[in-house]
Amino acid sequence: MSRRRLHQLTERQLQIMDVLWEQNRATVATVSEALKRMRLARKTVATQLARLEKQGVVDHEVEGREFVYSARVTRDQVARAKLRSMLDYVVGGSVTALVLHALEADEVAPGDVAKVQALLEKHEAAKQP
Repeated sequence: MSRRRLHQLTERQLQIMDVLWEQNRATVATVSEALKRMRLARKTVATQLARLEKQGVVDHEVEGREFVYSARVTRDQVARAKLRSMLDYVVGGSVTALVLHALEADEVAPGDVAKVQALLEKHEAAKQP
């Protein structure tokens, strides 16, 4: 699955994927029920699942008269693809620029800088032989 396809998933497709990630396997009816607050028709859910399958993001098995869908990609794979796309588009791929923008936007909660520093130190230590 190419990173490009993963970052192009729509919000609705991601909501359907959330159901599959939470339940591991689900039918159209199960996904529709889980997303009933959105008032999506079952046919819409079925269409979206078929599109996701065509993209290689989900797979299905036939059980009785129903298709049972499961995710072929993880939430982490999609998150990384979306983040990489955003980084490339917004800050030219620069993680440093992203962090600088976050710091300058005053969106940093107390303790966040210390947490990020600890994560960076842990990451660097893991790279050491």
